Amino acid sequence: MIVSIKGQILDKKPNHVIIDINGLGYLCHISSNTYNELPKKNKEVYLETYYNVTENSQELFAFSDILEKELFMLLIGVSGIGPKTGINLLSAVTPSEFKRRLIASEVSMLTALPGIGPKTARRIIVELKDKFVKLDSNDLPIEQDNDFSNSQKDAIVALETLGYKVSLISKAISELDQEDKELDTQGLIKKVLTKLR
Repeated sequence: MIVSIKGQILDKKPNHVIIDINGLGYLCHISSNTYNELPKKNKEVYLETYYNVTENSQELFAFSDILEKELFMLLIGVSGIGPKTGINLLSAVTPSEFKRRLIASEVSMLTALPGIGPKTARRIIVELKDKFVKLDSNDLPIEQDNDFSNSQKDAIVALETLGYKVSLISKAISELDQEDKELDTQGLIKKVLTKLR
C-alpha cells in the first residue's frame, strides 16, 4: 500500500502532478486545493496518497494534508462515489469548508458539482454527517441555531469570514440589548465588533 510520496515535481496541472522518484515519474491525481499548495516545478514535495487498484487500472491520488485525505477516504466510502468523483468534490471548496457545509446539509453545494444529483447529494450528507461528530463546536454551522434572525445570521457569516469564531460571535449577539439585536446586518456587525475587539 502506497501511503505517501516524496520527490521532485516534474510537471503539474490543476488536476494532476507528476513526481520524479529516482528516475521514475509517478502521476498523482489531485484536487485544486492540493494544486494551490504545490511548490514550483523541480522543487521537492511530500504528499499523502491513496493507491486505488481496480480490475482495469492502478491510480495514485495525492493530498497536501491529512485532513483532505481523510475526507477523501470518507467520501469514497459512500455508495456511488468513486475516487475521481471524490477528488472533484474536494476541488469545489477547502476541506474544512466542505465539512462545515456538509454538516449544514447544504445539498445545493453538492448538486452544483458534475455528476452529483440530489439523490447522491442527500446520500453523502446522510452517510457522512454523523462521522463528523469530532468537529470543533466553534465551527458548527449557524444554520443549526434557529434563535437568530436573518440579519443576525448574515452578520455572523460576515464576521466569521473576518476570522472570528462562531461561538464568540453568537455570545456577543446574545449579550446585546434588545434594541441593538433588531438592527440591520451592518448595524449588528458594528455593535458586535465593539464587543469582540
